[in-house]
Amino acid sequence: MAFSLLNEEERYLSAHIADLQRLSVRSGVPRFSAFLNEREAVVAENSVKGRPCFYGGYDGAARVICGFVEDTYAEELAASDCFPIIPLTFTYRQRDKLSHRDFLGAILSLQIKRELVGDILTAEGYAVVFVHETAAELVSALDKIGKVGVSCQKGITMPIPQQQTKRIDTTVSSLRLDCIVSAAVNISRDRSASLIKSGMVNADFSPCLNVSAEVKENTVISVRGSGRFRLSEISGESRKGRIRIVIEKYI
Repeated sequence: MAFSLLNEEERYLSAHIADLQRLSVRSGVPRFSAFLNEREAVVAENSVKGRPCFYGGYDGAARVICGFVEDTYAEELAASDCFPIIPLTFTYRQRDKLSHRDFLGAILSLQIKRELVGDILTAEGYAVVFVHETAAELVSALDKIGKVGVSCQKGITMPIPQQQTKRIDTTVSSLRLDCIVSAAVNISRDRSASLIKSGMVNADFSPCLNVSAEVKENTVISVRGSGRFRLSEISGESRKGRIRIVIEKYI
């Protein structure tokens, strides 16, 4: 990833991650970032030699911490015990519906920075929230999310909720990015192309300004203001010569 393609915040992050690696190598002490979103994790991975370790509290986490751990700590790293992540399980009445936004708003109202909060996974009657260890005590003291009373326990005491998706079966004239975005968001190709050229579309967590870029199976596409999608299947042609695809929208 070319340094010149990064914005100012990403350049700062890149330099910070490189510093963490140097400090870890020099001191032999593990060093960790705050939580990173998918795009920031891509920037971090391309900022250093070798591949850093990423962990968000469970396998498949979207928001992760970047860690540098020397061989002395290899056994701890295998168990992921050395990452400064605390999972919290909140329970509440099943008839009370709470969303990711509800939990995030309540946590941020405590003046906790966003980078100290990892994934927030909600289900019927409970939620599992991953936070940086420095924020765990304050967040675990929450007894209300909005008007809903909640109870918190440290650790993962309920099954981790699965990411919910909506399946979209459709056809496209080609696998160009503007065609896929048009189908995913249900907008015209002209509008799709405009969004891409304006830098509002990410492909696999990196900005893509090329409307004709080919989208491959399993590519994750983010469209600002419209959500996140994955091209989960390319399944041949229709009778009219259009390409059958399946898109998953994360909800």
